[in-house]
Amino acid sequence: MLKKVISSLLTCTFILAGNFPISILEPEEVEASTYNNLAQRPFMGWSSWSSIRKKPTEENIKAAADIMAAKFKSHGYEYVNLDDYYQLDWTTTVDKYGRWAVDPKKFPNGMKAVGDYIHKKGLKFGLYVTLGIPKGAIDQNTPIEGTPYHAKDIVDLSKGQKVSFNFDNMYAIDYSKPGAQEYIDSWARLFASYGVDYLKIDGVRNQDIPDIEAWAKALKKTGRPIHVELSNNLDINHISTWQQLSNGWRTDHDVEAYGTPTNTNWKKVSRRFSDVANWQPHAGPGGWNDLDSLNVANGSKDGLTEEEKRSYVSLWAIAASHFVIGSDLSKLDDYGISLLTNDEIIGANQSGITGKRLFKTEDLQVFYQKLQDGSYNIGLFNTGTSTQQVTVNWSDLDIDGPALVHDMWSHQDLGKKDSGFTASLASHDSRMIHVVSASSPAVSPNSGEIEVDPSNVSLNWDAQAGADSYHVLVAADPIFKNIVSDQTISSPSIDLADLETDTRYYWKVSFVSEGTEKQIGIYSFHTKMTTAPDSPDWVLANRKNKDSITLSWNPTFGTASYTVYRKEINRLGLSSSYKPIASNLTNPNYVDKTAPQRKGTHYSYVVTAKNAIGVSEKSPEAQTDKLSFSTYLAVLLIGFILVISLTIIAIVIKKYKTSGRSNFRKPKNFGQEEVWD
Repeated sequence: MLKKVISSLLTCTFILAGNFPISILEPEEVEASTYNNLAQRPFMGWSSWSSIRKKPTEENIKAAADIMAAKFKSHGYEYVNLDDYYQLDWTTTVDKYGRWAVDPKKFPNGMKAVGDYIHKKGLKFGLYVTLGIPKGAIDQNTPIEGTPYHAKDIVDLSKGQKVSFNFDNMYAIDYSKPGAQEYIDSWARLFASYGVDYLKIDGVRNQDIPDIEAWAKALKKTGRPIHVELSNNLDINHISTWQQLSNGWRTDHDVEAYGTPTNTNWKKVSRRFSDVANWQPHAGPGGWNDLDSLNVANGSKDGLTEEEKRSYVSLWAIAASHFVIGSDLSKLDDYGISLLTNDEIIGANQSGITGKRLFKTEDLQVFYQKLQDGSYNIGLFNTGTSTQQVTVNWSDLDIDGPALVHDMWSHQDLGKKDSGFTASLASHDSRMIHVVSASSPAVSPNSGEIEVDPSNVSLNWDAQAGADSYHVLVAADPIFKNIVSDQTISSPSIDLADLETDTRYYWKVSFVSEGTEKQIGIYSFHTKMTTAPDSPDWVLANRKNKDSITLSWNPTFGTASYTVYRKEINRLGLSSSYKPIASNLTNPNYVDKTAPQRKGTHYSYVVTAKNAIGVSEKSPEAQTDKLSFSTYLAVLLIGFILVISLTIIAIVIKKYKTSGRSNFRKPKNFGQEEVWD
C-alpha cells in the first residue's frame, strides 16, 4: 500500500478516485485483462533496458532487486523486469524444445534462481520475449514439447522474419498447423516455471495479432497470473484487440535517445503529450497506456533539465501510464529519487483515472483527472522555450465558485482561489495541483484523517436532496475487493465497530433516488497508530539566497510532526554534531533562514518524524553549498601537501636536535678515518 502522504482532505483524495471494477473470470475468453485479473492500476517497477541494455547479468539484476526493495517498494513499486539479451544467439543455439536458451555465463544459476531471489524481496519478476520461432530451432528441427511435431512442421517461411529489434532470424508461425499453439504453450510453461509475473512481448505489429492470441491462450493455460505488455508503437486503430489480449500497450517508439550520450532528451519526452491525449479514452482497469520508462534519476546522463524531469514524471502521472523506472539504480541522484517517490504524484498515477487534455496552444497544455469524489488533479505544462503563464479556469472544469488548491510536488496548500489558478512556468516546466471545490460535500471523518478510534467509527456526510436511501461500502483496499461493510440505509450516517488498528479503510457512499444510484464520493481514514512513523527516505536542500536554504522531504504516513537537524562542515570535512533547528513542523517543507553562505563551509540536514508512539530514525542526509568535486580534490591536495611539508620539517628539526649539533666535537683521528665519539 502506498504511504500516507499528508493528513488532510486536499492531500489524500488523490488515491481514492475511481469506481474500480473487478474483472470476472470467463473460462473461454483469451483476454489477458480478464483471465489474469491484473492491472487494476498501472504497474510500477523497473526495467533493465534503459541502463543495462545488452549486459544484464544475474549479479546486476539481483542488485537492482535489492535497491528496489530498499528504496522503492514502500512507495508501491513491485516489478523487476529483465529485458533483452539474457539469452544466447538464437540463430544457432536454442534449448531442446526450440526455445531461447538462457546465457549460462550471464546467469550461471538459471532464470528460476533470479525469479526466486526477486520474490524473496517481496517483488515481482518480469521477462522479455519476441514473436516467432528461432532459426536455430528450424535448422535443428527441434521437437515441440509434449507433441509428435517439430519446428519445421509449424514454421511459415513464406512470411519471412518477424520484427525483432536487436537480432534477426525469428520466423513466422503458421497457427493453422498442428503443434503451433503447443509450441507457444511450452514456452509459456517455461516462463511460468521461472516464476515470471510479467512478460513483455516485443516487435508487435498488426499482422502479429494471431501470435498475441496464441500467447494469451498459452499464458492462461499455465494458471499463473502473468501481466502481458505489448511493445512498441502499437496501432491505435486496433486498440480493442490490444485491450482484449494484454494489460498494457506501448503508444510510441522507445523514449531512449539512441546514438547520443544521454539516456533520453526533451524531444523524445515531449512527443508523448499527443500520445496522452489520443490514447486517453482507451485505458482503464485491466489495461493501460504505456508511455515507456522514466529516465530521471541519473543526473546529467538523463539529458534533461530538472524542470524537464519534473514535467516528464508529471505527464506520466496525470496520464496514468505505467510507472517503470529506467534509470541505473546503482547511480541514483537525490533529485531523481524525490521525483520517483513523491507519494502524491504516485497517487495521481495510481488513481485509476486517465488524464484528459483540457486545452492546448502552441506552447501550453493542461491535462486533468476528475476524481470520483468530485476533486481534480491538474497538470499545467509549458512546452515552449520561454517563461509563460498558464491559467486554468474553474468554469472550464464545471467547478461552481471558489476552490481550494494544493501543490502536489511541494505538498503545500495554496489557499482558496475564486475563479481559477495561474502558474508562471519556466521553459519546459510544469505544475501539478489538486483542486477541491469549496462547496464539496463535507464528510466525517475528514478524508485522509488518521488516529481514528477503531472501536467506534461514525461515518457522516451531507444529506443529498431527493435521496431515498444511501448505499455505503467500506473496504480495506482502494479497489473495494476486501469489503468490510456493505449497507443500504435511510440516513446520512453509519456506525462501524471493532475495526483493526494501523489500517487504512476506504469508504464509498452513493445516494439512491427513484431506483437510480449516484456516487457522492470515495474517502479514507486510518485507525490509531501503534508504531512510530518511518523516517523520510529523501530530503532535498537548495540555497534560496545568501542567507536561506529551502528544505523539502517526502511526508511519511502517520506522522504528527517533523524535526529538522543541521550541522556545519568545513572544507577539511570536520563538522559539528547535528542540532535541532526546527521542530513541530506539520508540513514537509522548511526554510532555514540562519544558514549564511560562507566560503569553505557547507551545511548538512536530516529530518525525523514523530507521532504519539515515538520518533523515527534520522532521514538520509541532504547537503548544500558543498564544494565541487574538483575544488574538494584541490583542497585535499593542498591539505596533503601541507601535511607532508609539516611532517618533513618536523623530521628535519628532530634529526637536527638529536644529532647533538649543539655539542659538536671534532672526530678522533681527524684527517684519517672519521671515528665519532
